[in-house]
Amino acid sequence: MKSSQKDKKRSRRLLALLSFFFLAVFFSLQGLLTSIIAPVASPLVSLGTWVSDAVFWWREAGDISSEELMDLYAQRDDLMIEKAEFERLKEENAYLQEELKFIERTNFSYISARVLSKSISNSVSRLVIDVGSEDGAVLGSAVVVGEGIFIGKITGLGKRSSTITAITDPTHSVAVSLLNKSRTIGVATGSVGDLLRIELIPVDETINENDLVVTSGLESPIPSGLLLGIVNTVQQDPGSPFQEAIVEPLGDIRRVSSVLILIPSDVES
Repeated sequence: MKSSQKDKKRSRRLLALLSFFFLAVFFSLQGLLTSIIAPVASPLVSLGTWVSDAVFWWREAGDISSEELMDLYAQRDDLMIEKAEFERLKEENAYLQEELKFIERTNFSYISARVLSKSISNSVSRLVIDVGSEDGAVLGSAVVVGEGIFIGKITGLGKRSSTITAITDPTHSVAVSLLNKSRTIGVATGSVGDLLRIELIPVDETINENDLVVTSGLESPIPSGLLLGIVNTVQQDPGSPFQEAIVEPLGDIRRVSSVLILIPSDVES
């Protein structure tokens, strides 16, 4: 009798020890099992979510007629068009506000014009606008954007449209002045990379990076003081009596949608 009781106690102890052992092994392997299962479980969860969404929309679509579905597509397209138009008007309004500030602080006569088309490449930088000779535009007139940033001049004139050659066009040149101590003057020409060059500047002229460049007024009918760009780099060949300024334009014609044409005073009268 005593022997059987002792056997039962031993069996319980052994069972308890085995249970404790298996629990310890389970918890020690739990992290390993999780790391093994996770890469497999994650795609399965994503797949389950996709299937659930697909089933939901399939069930919902069963209650929508083809006409209603087409109406929903049309509403979506209308909203996208309205959003694009809103963004265009928002950008145009910002330009107009800048132009208004320029007009209010100057006495220039001007014509407002919209850009019809653009031709921009390494060899050409030109715009076509919706005003021409019948609207008062004149060949050679200065063209500005924003708060008076000079971007080019009219080089082609029709009755109701005009062509603007931008300052970055290799065929474009304009008389300029640097806002340095000596007010260096020169001619800025278009160059590759949407930059300008002012060449043949005497080496005794002090030119620094970040010097502002404006129109000099020495070229009719371009008025003086129109902001054009900023000096990016100053270069000089060894032994040369001249230096060259590389100018970064402040106006970006790729983003221009409207411009102001400045009318010469002699034409205005």
